[in-house]
Amino acid sequence: MHRFVWLSTALLLTAACSGSGASVGEAGGSGSLVLEGTTYALRGVAMTFEPGEEPWFRIEGESTGAKDEECLAGLGSGMGLYGDLPASVKQPIDLVGERLKVDFTGDGDDANFCFVGMGGLAGAEEAWVTIESVSGNRVTFSMSGTFTIYDQKGGEVLKSATARGTAVVRGVGEAS
Repeated sequence: MHRFVWLSTALLLTAACSGSGASVGEAGGSGSLVLEGTTYALRGVAMTFEPGEEPWFRIEGESTGAKDEECLAGLGSGMGLYGDLPASVKQPIDLVGERLKVDFTGDGDDANFCFVGMGGLAGAEEAWVTIESVSGNRVTFSMSGTFTIYDQKGGEVLKSATARGTAVVRGVGEAS
């Protein structure tokens, strides 16, 4: 079951990061990400999580720029914050007050965020998402941390970023 969920997530991520504009859609929440003083607006912000034996979360959103906007060749503009959940989380309300570590796998198109003009894609070094509130199917979150910006020439720069927004909860899995 977990492999199916992981594969489904990987396929969704590939679509989200391919510049297809098919990631989270217009009906999601909204938010913004600030990278060293530059603000990037987000639309279609959604949160998916899977409780159970190997619990995980993902908060993603698209850039409010042009539809199908690419931050790098073949990589859609937007944010994808993901990581493990505590085993105690079974439903959205259990997320309130949780501080969740943001992971970065380092897979080629699996950036934590990438926007036009930022000079590369970002991977978390030390970053955390805090779930501030849950109301119905909406989750209010904030994020802060340091990210390595990987350019297409092999360069790496460490930068600080913050994010804030409201995500629509989608795809809550059943506990195994």
